[in-house]
Amino acid sequence: MTTNIFGACPHDCPDTCGIVTTVKNGRAVSISGTPDHPVTGGWLCAKVRPYLNHVYHPERLTTPLRRTGPKGSGQFTPISWDEALAEITERWQEIIQQYGAEAILPYSYSGTLGLVQMSVASSRFWNRLGASQLERSICGAAAEYAVEITFGVRHSPPYADVEQSKLVILWGNNAASSGPHFLPHLEKARRSGAEVIVIDPRRTRTARRASLHLAPLPGRLEELNTLTKRMGLGDEWLTDWKLAPSQLESATDKVVDTRLEPLPEEEVKKTVRPGTTVEFQVHPTVKREVLDQYRKERGIKEDD
Repeated sequence: MTTNIFGACPHDCPDTCGIVTTVKNGRAVSISGTPDHPVTGGWLCAKVRPYLNHVYHPERLTTPLRRTGPKGSGQFTPISWDEALAEITERWQEIIQQYGAEAILPYSYSGTLGLVQMSVASSRFWNRLGASQLERSICGAAAEYAVEITFGVRHSPPYADVEQSKLVILWGNNAASSGPHFLPHLEKARRSGAEVIVIDPRRTRTARRASLHLAPLPGRLEELNTLTKRMGLGDEWLTDWKLAPSQLESATDKVVDTRLEPLPEEEVKKTVRPGTTVEFQVHPTVKREVLDQYRKERGIKEDD
């Protein structure tokens, strides 16, 4: 008997691609993308396509392991889940009795747990235990915080809006390599007549698809400063919208020659469109407290 089971990828992209797993006689025999998924459209990445090779690999770990030799020696012996949980419980109880619960620092993230498990189950457990608090993954938390204090919120235009755009600007974004789900929607926009401008020092695969590729030399922030002025974004606008004005202050008075060598002047003029309306969409994962602080600082009411 063959059955198709519909699910979603648990990896932390977090694109949650649709997955169809074909099961025959109780064993998964194939995995493919959900063809009618509104975003991914049946596409799966190279990590997920060979998923069954991992599931049925003869050397896959199926039980906890206890280290039996020095660290780094690779000496382990399999033990049961009951043994592992009992040993962990005993060690934690000893730590809590001697040092207190905050001596335990949880360092975890999503792994292959999915969005629900990574965000809810573990947090409740650590809170109940009284362990120290950590903003999950150090790399992810640092990047999110940096974006929030620089831009105020995290932005991500819906793919459907991209398809309707007349001008799409990708600034340092190599979607052909790092945004495979975005690329088909970008191609739809281009086929509908949209211009695609890529700003990147490298001649990437995405840049080769662009209507116009601007390749500034790395480190030439004066080019960004000049573009900012030509778009009519003065100091007041930068301050109001928290676009890191301090990063431009030191360069503002030093830029005398506005010719953007090695960028041709005519290419820069093509990029700046006076009167163009630019829209941003708030990313669905923006934290509530960030939005509340954003509104408070600017006197924006909840229903504005």
